[in-house]
Amino acid sequence: MTGRLQGCTVAAATTNSATNTAGVTPPQPSGGTQQSLNPSYLSEFPTVDQVTAQMKGTNAKDTANRQMGAFLQLKKILEDLAGSRWLRGQLTSDEARIHGNYDLAYNKLAKPLNFPDDGYFAMPDFVATLFNTFPMPSVQQQWLAQNAQLAARVKASQQANTAQSAEPSQTPRPLPPTNDPSQIAIRRCFELGGTGLQCVGAGMSTGLKQMIGIDLSGSSKPGLFILGSFTASSGLFFTFDHSGVNIGSCGQMAQGNYNYSVSASGGKYVINIANQPQALVLTLGPDGKASGPVAQDITGQKITGYEVMTNVKTGVVVSRTPIFAPITVHCTVRALTPGAAVAVDPGLPSNTSSVISALGTVLDTMAGNGPPKQLMLPPGPRMAGVFASTGGMKIQFNDGSAIVDCAQAHVLVQYDVSMQGGKGVVAVKNGANPFNLTVQPDGTLSGSGTTTVNGKLMTALSGADPVFAPTSASCSLGTLTATK
Repeated sequence: MTGRLQGCTVAAATTNSATNTAGVTPPQPSGGTQQSLNPSYLSEFPTVDQVTAQMKGTNAKDTANRQMGAFLQLKKILEDLAGSRWLRGQLTSDEARIHGNYDLAYNKLAKPLNFPDDGYFAMPDFVATLFNTFPMPSVQQQWLAQNAQLAARVKASQQANTAQSAEPSQTPRPLPPTNDPSQIAIRRCFELGGTGLQCVGAGMSTGLKQMIGIDLSGSSKPGLFILGSFTASSGLFFTFDHSGVNIGSCGQMAQGNYNYSVSASGGKYVINIANQPQALVLTLGPDGKASGPVAQDITGQKITGYEVMTNVKTGVVVSRTPIFAPITVHCTVRALTPGAAVAVDPGLPSNTSSVISALGTVLDTMAGNGPPKQLMLPPGPRMAGVFASTGGMKIQFNDGSAIVDCAQAHVLVQYDVSMQGGKGVVAVKNGANPFNLTVQPDGTLSGSGTTTVNGKLMTALSGADPVFAPTSASCSLGTLTATK
């Protein structure tokens, strides 16, 4: 019922408005003006229904991501404004209600998808869009003022640390050799072009792995994968990433998450989706268009009800979990049109936990380094995993970039995947020494000749700034095999 009542308005009473006839004060939606909220700026926050109606993306998945990002960001703004009261668990009843509504709405979207990274939370451009979509002048002014104060403290702390650590002559201090995995990770991050906060995060991730045996870097199945979405004229959509494919908008099927594999054959990419009762096979041509069978039975899940959990003290619904049951639907596929370009990070791969990454992004931006740049890629084939040759070459592929290692030299570069001569070809943009790798039927990558990698090594510190020395190495390509 809480979900159904969100966004409803209550007409002004003609008699005593303190309570209704049952003696219970009617709930007021956030963003309303019918009664004074505590604190008063809460009246500027949008309702859940307003967020759902106005936060739209390029497709169903992007819409869900935008809405999840909005609910998380609005919760964070509310928490920041509450300050120490939030940390002590002393929110007002109005704050707790609005915060609970956002939390419920987020869980409703995120839990069926196993709480994915939405890609929008804490991103400066998205925060600006949020304030433009839902004008909140008092909230925005107070929140930005708090952020400015925090940024000033961060910058002052950085300057103090720099002044404290700098030698009077600013003579570079050579770095001693080290076998400490955290120090090695931090130096490598700087050598690949990372910022200070990114590289501290890389060191934290490596340190946690060493101390408690938890690897925060995640893993992907090596080889070709498809990135982006494709839609049929019937509305059926396929949204791919390296972890799987989500199929939706077919009858009563609410969701369908599947594993899949990609191979290059006959001048096209063949996508084999592990559907039941029969595998679903799509093809993707060099022109970026995909196609499938005229129609096929697809087994997914439908929503049969909800499990609702309520805080016994406040009465606020803390989660509303859908209950799923299998369903098989006969879906029309035919031709599939590629969706909008996908935003990926062309910089360092994500090698920290989502919490550390989000913190690093926010603080890096506030410290004046600007938001991370994004690369827009059309839906299509990409590479994942680490591949190495016996000639010393190693390549770590990520959504928008690749790290190329040859002996002591390493560099962060971009790459493309295309169809050439009936085979998948990975073009690695290695500066002045680009090279191509062909995807073989057994999943290996093959190249010919040698290539030179021109990188840099962190050799010293000048105050708090890294000092680099150029380095180069040449490696033969040959056959590169997936490795860890």
